[in-house]
Amino acid sequence: MSVLTLQQAVRANPVLADVAERAWASRRLLQRVVVHLPPGLRDQVSAGPLDEGVWCVLAANPSVAAKVRQLAPVLLAAARTAGADVQTLQVRVQGHPPRA
Repeated sequence: MSVLTLQQAVRANPVLADVAERAWASRRLLQRVVVHLPPGLRDQVSAGPLDEGVWCVLAANPSVAAKVRQLAPVLLAAARTAGADVQTLQVRVQGHPPRA
């Protein structure tokens, strides 16, 4: 009986491999643009879904989300400069459903 690691199982499944790749790309993109956030906010923002030109970042609380939304044009420009094909930045508060 052969036991697969989680990483092997993800690689073996095309759907899971695609999800894992997009999650990795989102984290890498955040690492590249986080320098454009004020130092006090950098550890309060995490990478969310990246899908078809829409990138979502997760904010620790509503006030962090508001500041990140203000900086959206700067973050989008930095993302494009880093080579990402991102047209829209969504900001969500962690643990809260998307705003309608």
